[in-house]
Amino acid sequence: MVGKYICALLIAFPFVVRVGAQDLVPPKNRVPIAPAWTSKLDDGLYSVAWSPNGQLVAIGGRGTVQICRVPDFAVERSIDTGQGEVWGLAWSPDGMLLASAGKDGTVQIWEEQDGKRVNKLFQGGWILDLGWNPDGSSLMAVDYTGLAKEWDVEGYLRASIQLDGDGLGIDWSPMGRLFAVTTGQGGSRLLLFDAQSGVLKWRRQDLMPNYSAPFGYGLDEVNGVRYSPDGKWIATAQQDGRIIVRSADSGDRVFAAQMHIPGVGGARRVAWSARGDWLASCGEDGRVNCVRFRGADDQIMLLSTEKAVWSVAWSPDNKWIVAVGE
Repeated sequence: MVGKYICALLIAFPFVVRVGAQDLVPPKNRVPIAPAWTSKLDDGLYSVAWSPNGQLVAIGGRGTVQICRVPDFAVERSIDTGQGEVWGLAWSPDGMLLASAGKDGTVQIWEEQDGKRVNKLFQGGWILDLGWNPDGSSLMAVDYTGLAKEWDVEGYLRASIQLDGDGLGIDWSPMGRLFAVTTGQGGSRLLLFDAQSGVLKWRRQDLMPNYSAPFGYGLDEVNGVRYSPDGKWIATAQQDGRIIVRSADSGDRVFAAQMHIPGVGGARRVAWSARGDWLASCGEDGRVNCVRFRGADDQIMLLSTEKAVWSVAWSPDNKWIVAVGE
């Protein structure tokens, strides 16, 4: 959950952390790894997205999006979105457009080259995540009222689905036919839909024994979701601090790792390495961790801080991990 119960307790100290990730080796002891680069870009940072070619990284803050160029990570330009906190960022598959979504309930689409806004879509509720269809024809956003809406590039609404709880995360399958969404509060589940028919293929909830939801939260909210690069697996970030991986076909659980402190310190987002052999996660406990897929004991702590880390992303070339937080 992101709301007054948590945000009121946080002292704003926004940061971006970049670390090299080409040759991850699990250390014997879980100790923080020194970041290669840090920068204070705004009064709070909530989202991060890599361009498809890995040459740019977009970082969402409080009403602004900063675009940095690799490898020096200097800010190339800043976009004033006016959206309040920018919780959703996604590049179009061709890298020509950048979509941002915010607390004001709008989705805005920007041209990559000059930062010109080409469309503004009115979702309604506080948007916490969005993603482009891999065919580039549409994008989908999920909001705090539990609505998932699909928009085409011209701004026309293609579909609207009422979820069984707050909409927290969204990701498309690499082939574009299916999309996964996650919910909190009344739902707290992972759901998989067929985009063409709107049919729910399956839904899953995985509760730890005796887990008690923190005040203001739903039962083990599922905060983030990402398909593996090959489309076979779906990873989720749970409020109980776990990262769970399921079969995209059946929804069966194939892997789980305790990565963050349960409850108010839970996992927020999860990201796959480009090769699909590692997972990175961030959490409200201020940590950024990596775990080898199918090797829960192989964990690396990249960062440990006192402030919440809201988003993490792995570069397409597998070289960098970027995390952003309070």
